[in-house]
Amino acid sequence: MTIEGMIEMSEASNQQPLNVLKCVCSNYVPVKDPLRSAEWWQRNFGLAYAVPYNPAEFQVILKLSDGQWLHLVETDGVIDNQFPNKKGYEMFRLTFEVRQIEQLYDRLQKNGVRTEELEDRGSCGINFVFYDPDGNKFDVNEVVHIHRTPEEAEKVKKHLFHMA
Repeated sequence: MTIEGMIEMSEASNQQPLNVLKCVCSNYVPVKDPLRSAEWWQRNFGLAYAVPYNPAEFQVILKLSDGQWLHLVETDGVIDNQFPNKKGYEMFRLTFEVRQIEQLYDRLQKNGVRTEELEDRGSCGINFVFYDPDGNKFDVNEVVHIHRTPEEAEKVKKHLFHMA
């Protein structure tokens, strides 16, 4: 190898690598009964199976609308999908992006799904937290001011926050 080639290799190894991570393709959620959990996700969110169920794998794999997979993995262990932030708030591990958050919120309320209060997080959009049957905590978000007209965004806020 030439001196020039060695210098180029040395310089290349000192450079910051390119961002090669494209997206999150799979998320794994611990559950006690994958089939029961899958039915709950189907009923409340309309998710479909990504692949046929195979009981030998001890999981159900569902597909989100943009193609990512949600693995509902059977466990006999303690389900602890949350963690406390620095202030002690129990954080969720996933935030799902949604459209028509008001319809989703109303459906979950009607179906008796445990949810927390709606939050208008300003430029971050409208969010709320929900829990699956195993107690896993999730967040949903819609940035209504980007995905809707100003009039539609105001209508959504009035509906969700019961503004006069």
